[in-house]
Amino acid sequence: MTSNKRTAILVLSLLILLVIAMSAFHGVDVQIDGEEISGVDGFFGFMLACGIGALAVVFALGLTGLVLTGVAILLCIVFAIVLGSLALALLPLLFPVLLLVGLIALFTRRKSA
Repeated sequence: MTSNKRTAILVLSLLILLVIAMSAFHGVDVQIDGEEISGVDGFFGFMLACGIGALAVVFALGLTGLVLTGVAILLCIVFAIVLGSLALALLPLLFPVLLLVGLIALFTRRKSA
């Protein structure tokens, strides 16, 4: 299916959905500041409110994702600091083993020809 056909099908299905949604607003009266809003005005007001609500949800989810990403990065840094400090704390215990390994490596060196 080509891109033009997909676009045409998408637009047509969106128009059908809008017509069905507009028919659901038959007989609904909304009053704002004492003025009655109904029909097409009420429908497009409702669609505008839904759009603003959807944008608010996307913004809130994006902000939440950024905060959680920052917390994850902070926890990784804290974990690395804890492991580094643990390695530095255990370094004196590892020193005799490293000394033995170094001496064995020094004395078992093969002579190159």
